[in-house]
Amino acid sequence: MYPLKKILSTILVAAVSGAFSPSVMAQQIGLSAPATPDTVVTAATPASADAKTASDTFEDWVVSFERQFQKIGVVSSDGKMFFSGQASTLTGPKDPSFGKQLALAYEKAMFDMRADFVMQSYGRIKVKTIRDIYEDQSTNKDDFDPAQLQNAAAQGGGRLEELFDKALTVLDKKLDNELVAQGVPVDQVKRMSIEQKKVTYKNNLTKEITKNAFRSMQGLVPVQTKIFTKNTPNGTLVIVGVIAVQSEKTRQFAQDISRKTQTLVKGDPKKLSDILPKEKSGYLDEIGLRYTYDESGRPMLISYGRSSVTIAPDMQASRAFQSTQNAKSIARSLAEASIAEFMSTNININEQVIGGSAEQELVTQVTNFENGTKANVQKNQEVVANTISKIIKSGTATAAADLRGTSPVDVWEFKDELGVLHVGTVVAWTYDQLNNVNAIDAQVNRKPAEGTTPDGAVKDASRSSKIINKANDF
Repeated sequence: MYPLKKILSTILVAAVSGAFSPSVMAQQIGLSAPATPDTVVTAATPASADAKTASDTFEDWVVSFERQFQKIGVVSSDGKMFFSGQASTLTGPKDPSFGKQLALAYEKAMFDMRADFVMQSYGRIKVKTIRDIYEDQSTNKDDFDPAQLQNAAAQGGGRLEELFDKALTVLDKKLDNELVAQGVPVDQVKRMSIEQKKVTYKNNLTKEITKNAFRSMQGLVPVQTKIFTKNTPNGTLVIVGVIAVQSEKTRQFAQDISRKTQTLVKGDPKKLSDILPKEKSGYLDEIGLRYTYDESGRPMLISYGRSSVTIAPDMQASRAFQSTQNAKSIARSLAEASIAEFMSTNININEQVIGGSAEQELVTQVTNFENGTKANVQKNQEVVANTISKIIKSGTATAAADLRGTSPVDVWEFKDELGVLHVGTVVAWTYDQLNNVNAIDAQVNRKPAEGTTPDGAVKDASRSSKIINKANDF
């Protein structure tokens, strides 16, 4: 059975084991020069990871990456910018929905990276600070004006006694029987209390910070992804960390494929069979989008969508089969969505932070009435001191793209050692697929030559399509 620690091992998206070693990287991609940020982006993605390269924490992992390449969030002279993000799963590896949670954590991390970049680069900020100081040192600061009591008691211009009369009339008609039946004394409904408050001291500060940004983003692609386990006083936490890059090459490729045009971006040819895992268990290490090159040296995308399935022991076989198929369809949609978001994503982000302190001294006076007559007065003094700290974030990320050029290249399912059934679909965007679909359209739209039939042309296109779906063609 595939060991659990492999599920939580390092996932190298753009480099094989030992990715941080320049000599190893150069050997893997057929170069004699040391590794650079560009070779990290363009290197083929292996199927498995080496636990020896694992860092203890997300922060250590990011620092190790920065030492080898460049600082996160800083644009280099050649236009590259690296991003980092992390998000936790809601459940642990023993939960049947753990595969779904890994996919969702990846989505959260990618969303936060896009949001942080757009806010940092194109955001606007507004700041509002309110300072409120008040102190009453009068000798009668704790006294209440008797007229204020009468005003508090009066509602709608009526006097206190009139209010009681009206209330008692309603109670007599509708509630007496119920109150008596429940054992409530009638005189209790004839009691009333009026509370008065006033502030004698105030020392407040409130600071409101509002940020918002809107921008489209193209060509963001993960370079490395890693799953961490973190022990906390509140329990064990599983975190998905992502390091991604945006460069002139990735932006240009995103523009080219969104327009469905040929690209001038070239790289070292790779075989798809060398990129995909050799065994189904290897897919447990894979999540998210990859950027690499096909056998002709043209850019291509490989997107790993994943999910998990909960199958009850008493579930019918047909139902279990359909649930598994549905989970694979969900995984495929997630994979296709990552490709669409790579082409172009519109980000709209709003963030509000409210901080401050509130210190107040309050005097409270409660006047009790019985049958319309003042019975007694109670006074209380209290000091309220609070620290205010609030944050509100909201945002949307939208993407729309044609699916032409995409195709599933593998579908998998694997049950880990804890019995969780993980499933996934791998979707690739390639120029081969785009060109073949265009060729199919051309054949369908072309007028049949003399001696041929439309059925024959469609049948030939169908055979070509089946050939495309083989993994060796990508």
